[in-house]
Amino acid sequence: MKRAPIFSLLAAILLPLVLASYTPFRGTVLERSSKLENWWKDACRHKYYNVDFNKFKFLDISRMISERDTSAIRKAGNLLSRVPARARSRRWVAAFDNRGQFCGLVSEDMIIADAGRKSKNGKEVYVNMLLNSVHLPSALYLVDNISYYTDSKGRIKRVYCPDLKLKARGRNQSSQKYSVKFKDGVSGDNCGHLIPQALDGPAEQINFVPQRRDLNSGEILELEKKAINAVKQGHKVSYEIKILYHGDEKRPYGFENNVKVYDRKGKIIRNYTGMFDNSPKNGGKNRYN
Repeated sequence: MKRAPIFSLLAAILLPLVLASYTPFRGTVLERSSKLENWWKDACRHKYYNVDFNKFKFLDISRMISERDTSAIRKAGNLLSRVPARARSRRWVAAFDNRGQFCGLVSEDMIIADAGRKSKNGKEVYVNMLLNSVHLPSALYLVDNISYYTDSKGRIKRVYCPDLKLKARGRNQSSQKYSVKFKDGVSGDNCGHLIPQALDGPAEQINFVPQRRDLNSGEILELEKKAINAVKQGHKVSYEIKILYHGDEKRPYGFENNVKVYDRKGKIIRNYTGMFDNSPKNGGKNRYN
């Protein structure tokens, strides 16, 4: 039997101690939220990618003002302008990633953030790691003009975009690969975009679920094409998706998709719906690895 390297043994011993002492929201208005503390410690334990999530910082907006962080203050103001006035009075903290870059705003049951955009060379999308971590349970994520709702287990249960944009976001292949790996994907799964990347769908985990390959490239793609064609014709198009799960599984067994097309007066002129079975053909016995 092979022996684990000494550094692996040390990591197994020390990591729980480090996480136990890590209090990411200490000193903020949300320091007493056990929900947030547990969520972020869970994100650190899962270790998506090679990002050190326990190097993220969470700061009160008042502290950014006192430190005259004008760039972060401007971005925070832009994000808050998207929510109803009654929600702006919530207790908010600003999230900064391990590189010190502003990621978005966090409250106890709502996160506001911008998804990543293409790099300067146009080959890959730089992702927002706040949207690429374990999802906050029982929360609303406002990402660009898309709303993502999570259930009590942190799984995406509903997505709604009131006005689809015909703009290719681009892809991040690493992000897509991890979606299948960390969300109970099985052999034969693809990473499925909830909002298609051709319609400005984010390249982060918040927008991904494991999806059967034939479904991803078949029935759901056909529905997405109808939405794309309607946007090309100048119509306002909304897209709602309900994601269905069994028990504690992270991999959905089905989707309820609804595309509405509106005329210039706001009247629905077409309504495309679909109930899609995402049950794995092999019964889920062969897990992705």
